[in-house]
Amino acid sequence: MALALIVEDDHINAFITQKFIGDHFESDIAPDGHTALQKVTQKNYDIILMDINLGNEELDGVEVLKQIRAMSGLESIPSIAVTAYALSNDRERFLDQGFNQYLSKPINKDELLREMHALIKAN
Repeated sequence: MALALIVEDDHINAFITQKFIGDHFESDIAPDGHTALQKVTQKNYDIILMDINLGNEELDGVEVLKQIRAMSGLESIPSIAVTAYALSNDRERFLDQGFNQYLSKPINKDELLREMHALIKAN
């Protein structure tokens, strides 16, 4: 079973996401960017679901992804921005910043699973 890292500072959103994907993916939760950076060095994740606003202006989801992608062997790990940012240009902005896909909250379970499976298959 593929392994996902859910980077989400809201414990309810993290719990819901974990329940959504639980029949298809094993998963770990990182409640902040520092924990996410630590976890990716300890396990081989197949995909990352990344909240953007992690409660730390200096280490938001975009910065965490940049640091992960700079790590040897993790340059191409699939990552989905899962965020409340939902303005018309946000999708393009996050894709331009290195995310493979973008989903706005509240997330749709079927859409999330479809995108996760597609990214893992393509990788």
